[in-house]
Amino acid sequence: MLLCSCSNNLTKEEVRIQEYGELYFTMDCWWSSQELIAPTIFQCSETVATDLISGYVSLAVEEDLNGEEFFSICGKNIVLNTGHHIHDTLIPAMTEYVYSCIDSYERNLGDEFDWIWDNQANILQIIWRPENDMDKVLTLFIEERADSSRVLGSVYYKTGYFD
Repeated sequence: MLLCSCSNNLTKEEVRIQEYGELYFTMDCWWSSQELIAPTIFQCSETVATDLISGYVSLAVEEDLNGEEFFSICGKNIVLNTGHHIHDTLIPAMTEYVYSCIDSYERNLGDEFDWIWDNQANILQIIWRPENDMDKVLTLFIEERADSSRVLGSVYYKTGYFD
């Protein structure tokens, strides 16, 4: 008989990996330090080289003048392989050799592209639902603001079929 000294006490990282997939890449993130002036809630940027997304990529959630939140993906020379035709062609075309942004206000969950911002948990989920392939989900965890507005963002990647 073998005795196991295994513990059921999982670390936060182990829970994230179980829930959201493997750590895919990290980003430098900034919390807005001028909430009354700048409409940006947070912005994360990094040069990434993965199968799903590559190039200089910036992700942000911002507020417009009416207080409505929107998702922004910006960058330069971004290449996407999500299986979502509009994003895979439009974003690379708009960012080829120039820094450009695409904003999304649309919040109807369950269609071919979703973004979900949870400001209590500091989590942004980006979901692409290609027509003939599994869903592709990036989950960005942003560390709490400490003494500095600059923090680490950890991006996890998972495929499957999600509601």
